Amino acid sequence: MSTTPLRPGLVPPDPMTIAPRAAATPPVPHRTEDAADWAPGNKFLGGPFRPWTEEDAAYDLEVVGEIPADLAGALFRISSNPRFQPRDPERYHWWEGDGMVCGVYLRDGRAAYRTRWVMTDSMKFEVEQGHAVYSGFANGGSTAPLPQGAPPAKNVANTNVGIFDDHLLVYFEGGLPYSMHPETLETYGTYDFHGGIDVLCTAHFKTDPATGDLLFFAATGPTITWYRADVKTGDIVDSHTFDIKVPVLMHDFAVTENYAVFFVTPAQFRLDHIMQGKPGVVWDEGSLPHGVQIVLMHRGTHQVTWHEAGGHWANTHFYNAYERDGQVVVDGHRITRLGTPADQLDTPVTSHSWFPPSLPHRWSVDLTTGKATEEMLSGLAGEFPRINDARTGLEHRYGYFVTTRSLAADTMSDGLAKHDFLRGTTSVVEGPAGLTNPGEPVFVARENARSEDDGYLLSLWWNRLTGLSELLVHDASDLVRTPLARVKLPSRVPFGFHGNWADRSVLDQAVAALGEEAG
Repeated sequence: MSTTPLRPGLVPPDPMTIAPRAAATPPVPHRTEDAADWAPGNKFLGGPFRPWTEEDAAYDLEVVGEIPADLAGALFRISSNPRFQPRDPERYHWWEGDGMVCGVYLRDGRAAYRTRWVMTDSMKFEVEQGHAVYSGFANGGSTAPLPQGAPPAKNVANTNVGIFDDHLLVYFEGGLPYSMHPETLETYGTYDFHGGIDVLCTAHFKTDPATGDLLFFAATGPTITWYRADVKTGDIVDSHTFDIKVPVLMHDFAVTENYAVFFVTPAQFRLDHIMQGKPGVVWDEGSLPHGVQIVLMHRGTHQVTWHEAGGHWANTHFYNAYERDGQVVVDGHRITRLGTPADQLDTPVTSHSWFPPSLPHRWSVDLTTGKATEEMLSGLAGEFPRINDARTGLEHRYGYFVTTRSLAADTMSDGLAKHDFLRGTTSVVEGPAGLTNPGEPVFVARENARSEDDGYLLSLWWNRLTGLSELLVHDASDLVRTPLARVKLPSRVPFGFHGNWADRSVLDQAVAALGEEAG
């Protein structure tokens, strides 16, 4: 890619990964006010969740404060953003929105921005039809035969995004990942790890800090398949399949140096219910009479062991897991219920009652006795826990998450938190005036970092005053309300789930490799 200086006022067609550059006029915001009329009482169609129909690009974004000079790369985020009015707006759930990828590109203290739809086969078909074709899967809804030529199921591609094998991969647990160009955000098509997976894989993956390999799994009904993909080739180099006996809605997992960790909970995903127009996410305590179970799979031998944790609850997301003193220690958040109760399928609960507060917990499994124990780490409700990913599978001291202290009418989160596992303390900051509802924080280490928390926290916030989004850059080692930088985005990024950082070397290598493929 050329770095020849530009004449004033000119912007190259895809200048996202290099800076500085000449400024371009930002797009005129399109606020999709009509989406608020789809179902006025449905929180997931308003406020920070409200859909945004435009694909945007902008350069030299307005920055309040200063972007650190060593922060060079891109933050990729996925939003849950229905492109068309849902078939059953009142039952529409946040999990069902279409995927739109947001890339915020930082270099030399400047920022550029791009959003594009993930053009899955099912989205292409709905665009051709000009309306939503598929019914919701979370709370159920009307059923009708699919039009001729429609893909048999919808891949909303809306859950996680990150670079692997020089492709920007977008994940959704109901289908294969989709591959995109990390700079232009052009959708290439499905990605199957060079033929290594067939139907789907989880949206959550871990990167082995020792090898760089990608660790992930697939959950199809009661069957779990573990995978490891080689970072150099993209090929699947290890897999193992085992049965957990119930169709658990298994969204996240954890890994240690030697184990993969899975939780079997009463939260289920029932495809048979979806086919009948009933809620597909079901809370069924009767399916686990002995309560929650922790399943450990040895990464070397593939031996699977079961450990009774007891009680009826569900994990939401994990910080991390590690081995210490003959135990596997797992830190994460847990919720008291998740989904429509099995005895209320004909009168499903509202989407919002799904989300009682989620609290930080620690689980420990004694590898000698097999006994599992649990303790609550804090009474501070929150979600989307993350760590410094360099500590994946190793003992960590710090965790980061967004707080959900108040069940507001229009927002879900209300602050950014840092937990010190050594001291047992949590610090919380709220956004500058007008900013609220932060998304999952992503940690980026400083150059030549000297400690685990020596770096930056990147998170997207909703500006209630403008209706748009902002990227906030906080100092992770000294978390205070005023961030190091506020990058003002020209659009709203509807509140989504997960995202990841790609540093300059990873991003540029991927762009160069895909350019060679195209050539």
